[in-house]
Amino acid sequence: MRAARLAAVMACLVGLAWAAPAEAGRRPFIWTFDTEITPKGDVELEQWLWARSRAPAFPERPSAYWIWWGPVLGLSQHLELAIPFQVRANRDVTELESFEADFRYRLFPRGDDRAFQPLVRAVWHQAIDTAGPSRVDVDVVGSYQLESGLRLVLDLGLQVGIPALRGDGGPARVLGTYSAGVSYPLIPDELRLSLESFGEFGLRELDQDPHLFVGPSVAWSFGRTWLTAGTMFGLTAVSSETPRFMPRLIWAVAL
Repeated sequence: MRAARLAAVMACLVGLAWAAPAEAGRRPFIWTFDTEITPKGDVELEQWLWARSRAPAFPERPSAYWIWWGPVLGLSQHLELAIPFQVRANRDVTELESFEADFRYRLFPRGDDRAFQPLVRAVWHQAIDTAGPSRVDVDVVGSYQLESGLRLVLDLGLQVGIPALRGDGGPARVLGTYSAGVSYPLIPDELRLSLESFGEFGLRELDQDPHLFVGPSVAWSFGRTWLTAGTMFGLTAVSSETPRFMPRLIWAVAL
């Protein structure tokens, strides 16, 4: 009798968890960071699967693949923290590339419904088995949502690689990034179609041609789960070093 009662209670709890609406920080884009964050006290498990294909200028360079996985914690109605690790692979090797502490601070609290929302993102990227140095990333993100549901997002960032953090010589290396996206709800609060662009360019002590990508994505939220999938197409006319494709799948479940 006690076992049956316990099983009934557990079934009710599971049913309530899965019946609850999705409260996780949803992302309509595969590359552009948005201003939605996880609610205070919630935990979300998030995973990215993505790849960079060969570039026309380097046909001998293999395609690369990544798995990004980690918990996302709602620390307050302003702040969330992601603690992921990344695994990188190509046709020859699979390696643990990095750990991160990824802070995302929303200036207005979650639940504030004003059209414009700003967010600041700061990341400590601890390099492990990779040629690149450990680094600090900073992004400034702004979103604007119209009454129709059309959403506009702009994300400007810097990645500062510091070789001295691993005991290596040389000055800091800086990479600039920018991305912008537009998203429209096909089914409100459930299905969104998006178009975005992403670019990166070398700055101080980083000799890299600029890369530019554009591409579509689709985002679907159901229950306490959401996923976003799409691909970026490299504009090789900008630089022959730009990879042709960068597909990405992101999915998450709120615990």
